[in-house]
Amino acid sequence: MRKFIKNKLVELHKNCTTDEYGQVGRFNFTPSVFGDQKDEVKQYCQDNEGILQFATYGASYGTYTAFTIVDKEISRECSKALSTNPNYIRNITSW
Repeated sequence: MRKFIKNKLVELHKNCTTDEYGQVGRFNFTPSVFGDQKDEVKQYCQDNEGILQFATYGASYGTYTAFTIVDKEISRECSKALSTNPNYIRNITSW
């Protein structure tokens, strides 16, 4: 399950949109990233601390659940993937 989580998050970082400063929006980190296995991922992370941390956030359109990447290896791999993301590269070099 950890490998599945890592692969999904790396893929997300390769293609996601970023703001003008190259930051990935919190709204990208919802459990729906994991598709049909979102409930299993959430349960796995509750049973195995130190991978993802889930929290509730509020925005102008209501509240939503999102996660923060806690695992250092997954975070490092996501950073590498983000550095090759065309949206990220365009946004950090355009100003």
